[in-house]
Amino acid sequence: RSADRQVRALFASHGALRPPGGLGLLMAAPTILRHGTPEQIERHVPPILEGRRNWCQLFSEPGAGSDLAGLSTRAVRDGDRWLITGQKVWSSMAHESDYGMLIARTDPDVPKHAGISWFAFALDQPGVTIRPLREMTGEVMFNEVFFDGAVCDDADLIGGENNGWAVTQSTLFFERTGIGAGGGHSGFPIPGPKGGMLGRSAGDAAKDVPQDRYRIAAFPDLLELARRTGRSQDPQIRQKLALLWCHLQTGVWNARRAKAEAAFGGGASVASIGKLAQTRIVKLSAEIALDLLGAEGMAAEGEDARFVDAFLFAPASSIYGGTDEIQRNIAAERTLGLPREANPEKGLSFAESIRRQRSQREDAK
Repeated sequence: RSADRQVRALFASHGALRPPGGLGLLMAAPTILRHGTPEQIERHVPPILEGRRNWCQLFSEPGAGSDLAGLSTRAVRDGDRWLITGQKVWSSMAHESDYGMLIARTDPDVPKHAGISWFAFALDQPGVTIRPLREMTGEVMFNEVFFDGAVCDDADLIGGENNGWAVTQSTLFFERTGIGAGGGHSGFPIPGPKGGMLGRSAGDAAKDVPQDRYRIAAFPDLLELARRTGRSQDPQIRQKLALLWCHLQTGVWNARRAKAEAAFGGGASVASIGKLAQTRIVKLSAEIALDLLGAEGMAAEGEDARFVDAFLFAPASSIYGGTDEIQRNIAAERTLGLPREANPEKGLSFAESIRRQRSQREDAK
């Protein structure tokens, strides 16, 4: 991921259009390469690599965030297609995406992890409503997505029916290792037709490509800001910059370790550690930027306004990619061998689990 950022920075420094990014490149393509059939790979992966199709992640729901396997969005088979009904939330860039990585319940009569399937889902169709959620930066990245009898072809079921939890773990692994080094493939240019780039010349598009889609204060920019504000010799600033550099390097090494362990069927807990590293990187880099700008930074305009955006966006890093609390649980249980919390619903079917929860709520009244 560090090499990816360096390549993109080199493109930008020469005024060249950077390679297409997006969540399709970060998560969808590697997931489909791992679990898809040759036909699915041929149909879905090249448009991602060529920047012709943008993807979002349709995982979290209002009642299934940290407990992702508790999702209730349904997919019901109808011949050679599936009918999708339910709701997703916090779907980054769904409003400008063409496809979504959708997980839905295909069998409610088995334990919750066993009845989920992973679909390559086309968003532009009747029965799909996307509502953007404006964040405190004033911009829109997250969305609610509603499904009311939307259709997905059986040919776009990735990894097999009811095997979606295993496929989902691959997607989450690629996400966490991708962002764990302090960056990712999510920057501009926006892939697909909704990004407005496909019909433009490369030269014109390159002029309008922002440097960072996710408003993360990059280390070289912080060094330049420290020099410009006359704080490059400030011992407190230097100490924070040194700490940030250490976090960035350990993030890169951790991502490499996760990749190496994945070759032998491991790496999940290491990826969780990488995701925690991302939180530290994002928050510390934004903190340093505002330390350098001082009180005036909160009203900064022009070029420095991006650092304010980074500061306002930083709290989201504790949530996206899986909450920090869940990542600590994964690392504690899978790496340190600490005992899991008791689960009274273990072994129950999803439907029975829901019936018990409803009964308990009724009894509580």
